[in-house]
Amino acid sequence: MRIRCTLSMLLSCCCFVFSARADMFTVREDDGQTVTVEARLVGEGQGVVALERTDGRIEVVPQQQILKRDPGADPEPISCSEMIERLTARFGADKFRAYADSPYVIGLVLTEPLPKNYEGKATACLKRAASFMKTVEKLFLDFVNDLKIDLEKPRFPLVLLIFETDDDFIRFTAEETGGQGLSAGLILGYYNGLSNRLVIRMSECHTFETPLHEAIHQQVYNRGLIQRLAPSPVWFNEGIATGFEGNGDKIKGGPLRVSARYGRRARLATSVNWDQIVADDKAFRGDVLAGEAYAHAWSIHWFLVTKYRKQYIEYLRRLGEKSTLQIDDAVTRTNDFERAFGKPVGKLQGEFPQWVEQAARKQKISFEEKIPQGRLISQMNLAEVEMSAAENQRAGALSAEGQLRNLSHLRPMSFYVTIETNAGNYAEWYLPSVPPQKIVPLPQRLAQKQLNGARGGDNRTFRVKIKTTVPDSEMGKKWQSGQLPVPLGGDQ
Repeated sequence: MRIRCTLSMLLSCCCFVFSARADMFTVREDDGQTVTVEARLVGEGQGVVALERTDGRIEVVPQQQILKRDPGADPEPISCSEMIERLTARFGADKFRAYADSPYVIGLVLTEPLPKNYEGKATACLKRAASFMKTVEKLFLDFVNDLKIDLEKPRFPLVLLIFETDDDFIRFTAEETGGQGLSAGLILGYYNGLSNRLVIRMSECHTFETPLHEAIHQQVYNRGLIQRLAPSPVWFNEGIATGFEGNGDKIKGGPLRVSARYGRRARLATSVNWDQIVADDKAFRGDVLAGEAYAHAWSIHWFLVTKYRKQYIEYLRRLGEKSTLQIDDAVTRTNDFERAFGKPVGKLQGEFPQWVEQAARKQKISFEEKIPQGRLISQMNLAEVEMSAAENQRAGALSAEGQLRNLSHLRPMSFYVTIETNAGNYAEWYLPSVPPQKIVPLPQRLAQKQLNGARGGDNRTFRVKIKTTVPDSEMGKKWQSGQLPVPLGGDQ
C-alpha cells in the first residue's frame, strides 16, 4: 500500500489492549485509489492502526483511510519460497540471489549482474549467512531458556538482505528510514521493525559483528519476547544485542560476559548518564551521542542480568506485556524501571564500576586499549585497509604503505585508495582487479600531491578513503582508461 504515516503520528498515539485477529480492510491510499488487503490488526489508537500483512510487514495507516473492515480468520503467512519470489520481483532477477533455510531467507542484492563463473561463490555466501543465522538462533534461545521465559516460533520468514556495495546499501537505507535517526552513511546494518527485515552491507560479513547484533533484534521481536512497535526502551534492545559478541562467524560470548570494548567506553562516557538513557531514547538517535548511549545500553543490561537477575526477569516480562503502538512517557519508563529494581537509576549506576571491575578480573578481561602509533585500519566500500605512516623528514612529507583486503565474497573489485593529511596532501593507489577475499600490498608512497583548496595544517595526521567499483562496469572501465576519481578532501 502507498500509505505515508510520519514518526510523529506514531509517537502521538494512545493505545489500548486488544486481541489480534485477521480481517479484510478496504483502504484509501495516498493517491486516492482504494485497495482491499488481508491483515491482522495488531495495534490501534488515536489516529492510526497497525496492520500486520502475510509477509510479516506492519503497515501503520491513518484511521480515516480505513474505509471498511470485514472480520475474517487468521491469514496464512507466506512461505519462504513466496518471500523469495517477492524479493526477486522487488530487486530484479539479474541483480538478486536468494537461499532459504526455514525460517530464514537470505537475499543478496548485487550492484551489477553476476557472471556465471561467480554464481558458486554467491551460493556459498548465502549458505554461510544462513548457517550463521541458525547459530545466532541457538545461542539466543539458550540465553532466554536459561531465564525460564517462554518463547514462540517465528510466524513469518525471517529475511536477511545483504547489499554487495555500500552505495546501494546507503541508498536503500535512506529510502527505508526517510532520513530519520543516524545518517545512512554511518549505519553498517539494521533491523527494521516495520518490514521485519535485517539489512546489512556485504563488507560486514567479514567479521559478522553487525549481522550478529541485528539478528538478535530480529530474534527478540519474532519470538514473543517483546511486541514490535511496543514501547520497549532502546537501552534494552541495544543492551541485549551488544551482549552477544563474535569473532568472524563464531560467537564468543553472551550477555553474561564482560565486553572489553563497551565496558571501556562506558567508563569514559560523560555526556549522557543512565538516568537519561532509561527515561528516553534521544541519545540513540543522533550521530554525536550514539557511541556513549550504546556503551551505557550494554552496561545497564549486563549489570542487571548479572547482579539483579530475578528483578531483570520480572522487568522483561513487563516489557513483553506492552502493546503495539502503546506510548510510555519518560516518567512511566523511569517508574517501571525503579519499581522493578527497587532503587533509583543513579544509585544503580553508582554500583556498576565496582561490579564490572570485579567481573573483568574474574574473566581476565582488560579494559586497556592499545593503539599503535602511525597505524590505521579502515573498513569501507568492500575493502579493509591497514596503513602505516611516518614522517619522511628528507622529503618533508608523510610516507605511507600498507595492505588492502577485498571483502567481497563474490568477485574481483577495483579499488582507488587515498591517504589524505590534515595539511591537504595526499598519496593514491589504484588497484584494477583484486580477487575476492585476497590481500594485496599498497607500496610505499609519499603524500606529496595537493588536494584542491588545501589550506595547510598538520602533515602528521591522516585519514584513509576508499572508492570501489566492479572492474567491467562503466565506472570500472573509466578508471582503467585513466579517468580516476579526483580527491576532494574533507568528508567527500
